[in-house]
Amino acid sequence: MSEWPVLKHYGKESLREIAMPLGGIGTGFFTLGGRGQLTDWQLMSRPNRGWRPMYAHLLLWTKQGDVKKLRVLESDLDAGASADSGLPETFAGIPRFKTAEFEACYPFGRVKLTDHDTPVTGEIEGFNPLIPRRTDDSSLPFGLLSITLTNQTDRPLEVSLSMVMSNIVGCDGIGYDLKDNVTERAEAAGWKGMLFSKAREAEDPRFGTMSLLFDAPDVRVARRWKFRDLPWNGELLGIMDNLLAQGFIPDDEPDAPCPPSPNDTWDSSASAMLALDPKESKTVRLMIAWHFHYRNIQSSGWLWSGGDSSPIRKNHYATRFKDSNDVAAQAIPRLAELRDQTTRFVDSVAKRKAPEAMREAALFNLTSLRSHTCFRLENGDFFGFEGCNAQTGCCAGSCTHVWNYEEATVHLFPDLHRSMLETHVKHALEPSGAERFRTAIPLKTQTWNGAAADGQMGLIVRLWQQYTVDKNLDWLKSIYPAAKKMLEFAWAPGGWDANKDGVMEGSQHNTYDVEFFGPNSMCTSWYLAALKAVSEMAKLCGDPDFAKECDDLRQKGSAWVDRHLYNGSYYIQIVQPFEGEPAPLTSLDAEHRSKEPRFQVGKGCLVDQLVGQYKANRCGLGDLLDQFHVKTAVKSTFANNFKADFRDHYNNMRTFAYADEQGTLICSYPDGGRPAIPFPYWGECMTGFEYQLAVLLLDYGFKAEATKVVEGIRGRHAGHNRNPFNEPECGSYYARAMASWALLDAWER
Repeated sequence: MSEWPVLKHYGKESLREIAMPLGGIGTGFFTLGGRGQLTDWQLMSRPNRGWRPMYAHLLLWTKQGDVKKLRVLESDLDAGASADSGLPETFAGIPRFKTAEFEACYPFGRVKLTDHDTPVTGEIEGFNPLIPRRTDDSSLPFGLLSITLTNQTDRPLEVSLSMVMSNIVGCDGIGYDLKDNVTERAEAAGWKGMLFSKAREAEDPRFGTMSLLFDAPDVRVARRWKFRDLPWNGELLGIMDNLLAQGFIPDDEPDAPCPPSPNDTWDSSASAMLALDPKESKTVRLMIAWHFHYRNIQSSGWLWSGGDSSPIRKNHYATRFKDSNDVAAQAIPRLAELRDQTTRFVDSVAKRKAPEAMREAALFNLTSLRSHTCFRLENGDFFGFEGCNAQTGCCAGSCTHVWNYEEATVHLFPDLHRSMLETHVKHALEPSGAERFRTAIPLKTQTWNGAAADGQMGLIVRLWQQYTVDKNLDWLKSIYPAAKKMLEFAWAPGGWDANKDGVMEGSQHNTYDVEFFGPNSMCTSWYLAALKAVSEMAKLCGDPDFAKECDDLRQKGSAWVDRHLYNGSYYIQIVQPFEGEPAPLTSLDAEHRSKEPRFQVGKGCLVDQLVGQYKANRCGLGDLLDQFHVKTAVKSTFANNFKADFRDHYNNMRTFAYADEQGTLICSYPDGGRPAIPFPYWGECMTGFEYQLAVLLLDYGFKAEATKVVEGIRGRHAGHNRNPFNEPECGSYYARAMASWALLDAWER
């Protein structure tokens, strides 16, 4: 079995917030917690952060002579002791292991458990395949747990490993329909365990199948328990007494045909029986696979444009398998290959030259791709929220001005990146050239009433970036007319560059959820990058005159920005009240009618004032502005915005950094002049923006500063304070955080 490199180790003081997702792209997941707990069960096509069914536990039984012990295969509980009725955890009264450690190199994670009163040590390794450019193999709906038990004594032991699990089909922690639940004995590729299902079908995201299968030779399944629903916690007493007595729970009707009668198999168990010689170690693997065919687009938080039609849609992954047992039957024979290929990938990242914090950030933020931030519909179309709320997606529509920052999909899964681009270009582009920056489903009816200046220009740059990866000229020629039309929309009356001087002055809706009025380097750098990208496209697509027009305009705009927006240290905004009527879809509120518009940057030092240069550098477009100015501005942004602590920082918005943590502000005002009502988020720290700055710092030779930025971020996600596998912004598993993937190449340039 191939071994993976340990990129990050977490000691016992850093386990509380760790929850590493186990699941594929677009499939849902559950998590392996820092103490060994299995939580965050989100298998049914929408988020439900923090939910753990009543039973979702691994329990260890040992027998040595006449001495029997039962342990929950987790370390001691670290929260909840002050609850009104005592610790709320289901098995709080059953002993656990005293200490735990966690080590990881995503998508691998391992919990190490030790206890001086327990004759064995335990290790739980979690894994799901993650293989670049093999999207289907990285989209498998299962989590594999490999549990290694080691006899610490000089005498033989009998042991068992039991998975006690609620049959959650029909219940995702929010809605409940447990009628007609069925548990069957199951087998796939020689592995044995249980299959959860329903005795009836419905187009319901909660209806499906779930398999829990051990690879041990002796597996004993209890589809239902004799002591089920006994009062005064009699059910837990039955679990405890039966496991203590013999290491497994007997089936209430062991000889009954499968499936048993429905409606009374909501909780079940499977136990792998083993024997350990003195000092011997054995590994038992448990595959937890699932198959939930449907998702509700509307209730999950996506923009729904289907009127009274059903918002139920099929998941792409579910079309590849009959049920969860079919998932297991197909995956189990390939586990060695899938593990080996994944190990090669993570090993290649672990061996990169970048500092540990950068390698960690690049790899661990790939969880965003395998969370409910992302999904694929039946035909394979790829969509992304910005992030995830607790029980719905957050900010729907594959939002261009968020997804423009990330660098993971185009390099690791370019087919997914291309799918998202094509959805925007083919379905959200108006005849005028305005591109609705959030897409609705069904795609044929787009309802979002806005075009974003940074989103639209960034989308153009990403089309060019896709070509640099695929080298498919036919594809580029097919997409070029749309790119040209999107660029030309900037020149529309009342548009972003209505006077066609190469500088954006109009009503510029942007990623800060407001409109900027007047020239600013953030939106204009995107515009300059788009002009350069379209120029390159035009040359390849036989449109040299338009290429020259774009080049001339870019040079004109670049010179203006350097002359008027560069203040000797960084680039600022010149706030200009808007006159006349804005071009259709460019203004989402009434601020354009104000003679003194609110929510502007003004003289501020903005973290992504050169974001267009960040993206231009990723796809070979060269310098957009004076290089000396750019280098100075990038270094000045670090000097002004990076904070070694937040003891004297005032922030009226969301708090992602506090006290002695380190972070880089969205905007600072080193020379004063902060608007009375500045743009939202100005005082926050958000990791995707911070990574963008870190990458630019690397691009221009400031490695020490870039390292401080990234170490500050990862220090805020260190296990004791936040989950290392989840960097929130507007929601968990935020897509913009995948800008961190660019750190690896930028360090080595």
